[in-house]
Amino acid sequence: MSDQSAASDDGSDTSIESADADTDTDTDETTTDDSPHETPLQPPPLLTGEHLPQFRATLANATHLLVCLDFDGTLAPIVDEPDAAAPTTANETAVAGLVDAAPVTTAIVSGRSLADVRARIDGPRIYAGNHGLELAWNETVAVHPVAHERAARLETVCELLETVLDPIPNVRIENKRLTGTVHVRTVPPAARPTVRRLTRTVVDRFGGDELEVSPGKRILEIGPTIDWGKGDAVDLITSTLPEGTVPLYIGDDVTDESAFRAIDADGISIRVGDDDPSTASYRVQSPAAVARVLDWLGTAGVELVGQRTQLLSGTELWSDDPRVGPIPERWPTPVANE
Repeated sequence: MSDQSAASDDGSDTSIESADADTDTDTDETTTDDSPHETPLQPPPLLTGEHLPQFRATLANATHLLVCLDFDGTLAPIVDEPDAAAPTTANETAVAGLVDAAPVTTAIVSGRSLADVRARIDGPRIYAGNHGLELAWNETVAVHPVAHERAARLETVCELLETVLDPIPNVRIENKRLTGTVHVRTVPPAARPTVRRLTRTVVDRFGGDELEVSPGKRILEIGPTIDWGKGDAVDLITSTLPEGTVPLYIGDDVTDESAFRAIDADGISIRVGDDDPSTASYRVQSPAAVARVLDWLGTAGVELVGQRTQLLSGTELWSDDPRVGPIPERWPTPVANE
């Protein structure tokens, strides 16, 4: 994915295709899933205007909408230096609009620590940090007890990795208290296999059965060996909301796949990035395109929530319904997926 957002702050970019031309297709550090499937995963279809009827039907049959958003690569473009990551202006504006919408609950679900991600995007009532291991509802914070117990061991492993990986250029070790990240985005490609091998060796030797390594986009994640991830956090958040709540999740990385699976056919899942196989229902190719989806949700989309209207089949898009209006210009009419 590109380190620069393709959307201009003045809104001059008006098509998904133009916004998504500048993407990073090098995913040699990434796997597409972390669980077996009976049939091979396929790339999700590119989200275009032809999917609006199904989108509208799903929203119209909901009593409430839960919008869960990853941060890096979703609201914020991926950058070489993680500390420099920031949401695009368009995404900040779109998230603020959703936060103020009555039938919507907005949550940020990130691999970053809770304190880190809360400082980068303001407004949502719910935050899940460290891949869902720490949760915040307003001023109440909960931490997974097993992750809390293993924080000291994680700190030891991170300190050892600082020493072991020190000779390799541009490696960055980030201790997020409950999880750790080994950043290899700017590491020379020839050295990345060595980083992976040494990281796994250290975690296996000093983390034992309590810690594990999982891959991501140019990162290695280190966390407690427990059956808990972003999907579990989304399930937990959904369980606190009114019956009939429809969850929507947008994310860009391997760790978001558990959330896509948790939503399954009951909601809407969107993968951000290239056409790698995924369990998501749809895909868009950049944070700029995410902003347009969120902008549509915050305007036409929220007007549909709770409106259990019978949709017509075929290409009818409720063009005669004054509550909905025409397809937004920034969400183009159907185009062929290449």
